[in-house]
Amino acid sequence: MVWIRFAKSKLVITVALTSFAVMFITITGCGSDEPVVEGDAQIRTAPADYTIEDLKAFGLKTSKQYDVEDLPDGLDAWKGFWGLDPYDRHDYEIRFYASHELAVSSGKPLAIESTGAEFLANRDTSESLVASGEGSAFRTFKDNQTWEEGVKERWQANPLGSVGPTYPNWMILGNMVILCDGLDSEEALARCAELIDSFVPSEEG
Repeated sequence: MVWIRFAKSKLVITVALTSFAVMFITITGCGSDEPVVEGDAQIRTAPADYTIEDLKAFGLKTSKQYDVEDLPDGLDAWKGFWGLDPYDRHDYEIRFYASHELAVSSGKPLAIESTGAEFLANRDTSESLVASGEGSAFRTFKDNQTWEEGVKERWQANPLGSVGPTYPNWMILGNMVILCDGLDSEEALARCAELIDSFVPSEEG
């Protein structure tokens, strides 16, 4: 009877260890050939690296090229407009990097700084400095931007007289960082996605 109890105990231990191993492999993904999926839905890989010429061929109309000398790791940057409806086009700022990795590591922090809530974060400070006679709101705001080029185009006044971002949100496609206009963050994301979803299939043929 002792050896039966021993055999049962050994079986229980074996089953427990096997179950633990299966759970560990499932959780960690060991042995899987699946690619790592980036957790940020605003960041997408692409089948190629792009230039402004690719976007022009797609239909983007450019209105200004920015000086990227002080844009960390930046290769090129443009302001342009595009829309599925040629009579209802929207503004975009597009920054190009040498790779998708650089667009994420160097471009993403500056995209956050240049859009939405982060872009507005310095507004109260700037306005309070002006109220106390300590300087220009725009100059103060510009000084707080890592990349000053193009700040004027990213800063706009609405009919009520308050200021806000031209681009409430951004997305990354491959080596491009795209800032998108809109009334709010949700609309800007939708316009980013519309541009990207229309552009990528044309590039893949």
